[in-house]
Parts: sequence; structure tokens; C-alpha cells
Amino acid sequence: MVKQNIIVELDSETIHYLAALGKPTDVLARLAFSAADGVRRPGRPKREQTNESLRVEREKSDVAVAKERAAVEASARSGRSDRADFLAVERDSTDKGLIGERAYADTLMVDQREANERMVRATIRAEELALEADAARARAEKSERELHAVAEFREMFIAMLGHDLRNPLGSITIGASLLLRPGRLDEGDAETAARILRSSQRISRMITQLLDLTRARLGGGLPIDRAPADLGEVCRNAVEEFEATIQLEVEGDVTGSWDQDRLAEVLSNLVGNAIEHAAPGTVVSVTAHGIGAEVVVEVSNQGDPIPANVLPFIFEPFRRAQEGRTSATANLGLGLYIARQIVISHGGTLDAHSDGGTTTFAMRLPRFAA
Repeated sequence: MVKQNIIVELDSETIHYLAALGKPTDVLARLAFSAADGVRRPGRPKREQTNESLRVEREKSDVAVAKERAAVEASARSGRSDRADFLAVERDSTDKGLIGERAYADTLMVDQREANERMVRATIRAEELALEADAARARAEKSERELHAVAEFREMFIAMLGHDLRNPLGSITIGASLLLRPGRLDEGDAETAARILRSSQRISRMITQLLDLTRARLGGGLPIDRAPADLGEVCRNAVEEFEATIQLEVEGDVTGSWDQDRLAEVLSNLVGNAIEHAAPGTVVSVTAHGIGAEVVVEVSNQGDPIPANVLPFIFEPFRRAQEGRTSATANLGLGLYIARQIVISHGGTLDAHSDGGTTTFAMRLPRFAA
């Protein structure tokens, strides 16, 4: 077998690249450097040239690797330093944040403590006010009970007095009526007996009003005895009671279930007031008409209107339509109050309107009890 020598020729860049690859390419590197040395130095032995070149290249490579390692280590140390500085800054920032949070928490605790103290004081004050309110309520209730007891005693006293006065007054009325029979007295004595009779009747009306007032004020309303009645007939009887010019108009069905005697009392009071306060020469009008389930009666007169500041109170006890004016019938100012109570006891209404020289009292009554 004949051995042949193979000569490999490489350019310089390839030779240096193969030298930088290290041990896995030592053979090729030696070959490369051997070829290079053979080209550069023809007089030197090829093996020696190749070994020397490899040694130099290796040293250069080791230096480069050492420099690179040193640079990496320096960079690592620099990174650790930067990291340490960063962590220090972070710790400082965190500490400052914690201090701020702690201060804020302390402030909140102080505010909460103050709020709790205020709440406690407010609760105590509220309890004190509640106790004071209970005490005031108890005093008011006691005063109300005392006033109610006094009022009840006064009403009962009036009721008993009115009841007891009726007996002797009835005797006076009967006696005066007997004396007025024809042939009993001369003209002068008969006039005296007539005055006695009129006065006793007026006192009887006053006593009746006081008793009705007592019943209404003590509660329960006025007693009502319902029965079929014709309100037109009641109006005609009330008009005939007075010696005055009164215009009466009745339209439609005006029947229903009412206490006829009580309604006669109401109409007598309304017509009497209208005549008393009417302007001279004028006519009092009474109209009655049915509207569905109701019957309406209106009593009107012409004259001085009821003052606007008095009108809302004319149905209160002891008040008159014309303040400061003495009643010709010497009544107690209870007529309108009792009239309204009678109407209310029937489930109706009684109102007054006064405007333009005309005063009208309007009574609305349901035909039957609710």
C-alpha cells in the first residue's frame, strides 16, 4: 500500500476561524496552521511552525476568554450593586409608605375615637330628652284630665240646673196661660200675664239650648228620633210661626227619614235669625228642593253681611252673626251651634255664605241614615 501525502491549502480567515474553535478542531487547526506556516516560512519545519502557531493562537484565545469572563463578572458585580441600590431604594420607599400609612391609621383611630365620644354624648342627651318628653307628656295628660274633669263637671252642673229649673218654670207658664183665658183678667192684668208667659217661654228655650249644649259637648251628639217626614211641611210650619213676610218655595220630592221636631227647631232658628237681621222692607226667602239622595233647604235675607272675620266662627257656642249687636230675642248665642249639631246628627251639613248684601244658610240632609 502506497502512502500519499495530501496537502490542504486554506485561506487565512478560515485558518483563524478553525483555530478559535478549540480542541474539537485541533487536528484541522494544526493542519491549517501547518499549511499556513508552510506557505509563510518555507525554510522552517512544518511541524514546528504549526505547533508554534497553535500555541500563540491558544494564548490569544485564552486572553480573550479571560477578558470576556472578567467583563461578565464585572457586569454581574455591577448588576448586583445596582440591584442592591434598587432594593435599598425600594426598602426606603416602602418604609416611608408604611410610616405614612401608620400615621393615616393613627389619624383615623383618633377621628373614630372622637366620633364614638360624640355618639355616646348624643345618645345620653337623647335619653335625657326622651325622659323630659315623657315627663312633659305626663304633665300634659294630667292637665288634660283635670281640665276634662272640670269641663265635665261644668256641663253636668248646667244639665242638672236646667233640668231643675224646668219644673218651676213649667208651673209659671201654665199659670200664665190659665190667667189669659177670656174673662179671667182685665186688659191691664192680661197684658202683664202675657209678658210673664212670653218670658217663661224664652227662659224655657234657653234652658233647652243649655241642655242641648251639654249633650253635644259631652259627646255622642244630640238624640235623633227618625221617622218618615215631609220637609216641605216642616218649612211651612216654621214660616207660619213668624208674623213676617216670608217667601217659601218647595220643588220636587223633599221627603225622607228625619226627626221632624229637631228639624223644626233648626228651621225656626234660621228663619228667626234671617228676620232679625234682614234690612227693613226686604223679604226673607226659604227654598227647599231635592237633589238625588239629598234634600237642600236655603234660608236667605237681604241686609248687612256677616263680617269676614266673624263668619268662620258663627257656629261656635256663645257667638252671634253680628258681633256687638244685642239679640231681640235675648238668646244665649247657642242657636246656630245647636242647629248645626242637629244637622250633623242627621248626617248632613249646615253652612253659611254672606256676600253682596245677601246672607244664605244652606242645610243639606241625606234622605236616609247612612
